[in-house]
Amino acid sequence: MAVDWIRRFVLVSILCTGFYFLKENPDLRKRIYSEEPIRVKIEGPVLNPGFYSLDAGSNGKDLIEMAGGYMPGAQIKTEDSILEQPLEDGQILNLGKR
Repeated sequence: MAVDWIRRFVLVSILCTGFYFLKENPDLRKRIYSEEPIRVKIEGPVLNPGFYSLDAGSNGKDLIEMAGGYMPGAQIKTEDSILEQPLEDGQILNLGKR
């Protein structure tokens, strides 16, 4: 019985913290809930570098896929965590030299 109470308390705490974070960061809220497409540029060892329009909330991996993927033999020096972050309108994703 005490375990159920603790689980509920933790769940409510996490939800309240999330809502508070979104309230205090309107820019983040706008990026998450925006329905307008974003325009970003990709540079580096991808098959088709250039500008692309993506849905809001898309990440670097989505952009690389849209650009045709990596060139054969490409060595990328970025971390996967960077590629998983949401892109912003007007952002340039530079993956290094071609």
